[in-house]
Amino acid sequence: MAYATTVVALGEEAETFLAEDMAITFSGEAPEGLRPYCFLIAPAELDGSLAAGQEVLIGEQIWTITAIGEVAEKNLASLGHVTLVFDGGPEPRMPGAIHLGGLDEKPALTLGASLIFACA
Repeated sequence: MAYATTVVALGEEAETFLAEDMAITFSGEAPEGLRPYCFLIAPAELDGSLAAGQEVLIGEQIWTITAIGEVAEKNLASLGHVTLVFDGGPEPRMPGAIHLGGLDEKPALTLGASLIFACA
């Protein structure tokens, strides 16, 4: 079971957040104030639950969920909206954050990249 989508558009400031080891996703219509900072993704259905230890595939890269904010799963399922934080942190810094750890220095989030959450 999974949540599988593709990056379909980049806000003009989206890559700036990657320099801070973060990425904001949204499917559909992101709010105007947030849209420039988002990686816009194709709508998808969350088929399962998210948990620490699960894998997230970004392009060919494998990341591991290390922490999940209290509203991140709900926001992903309903809006395609989460803040991915690439710090491997054990505690979520924001309610809508999903923290990821991995071997790669930077995530391969680019236009057309796949984003797959392997769910339980």
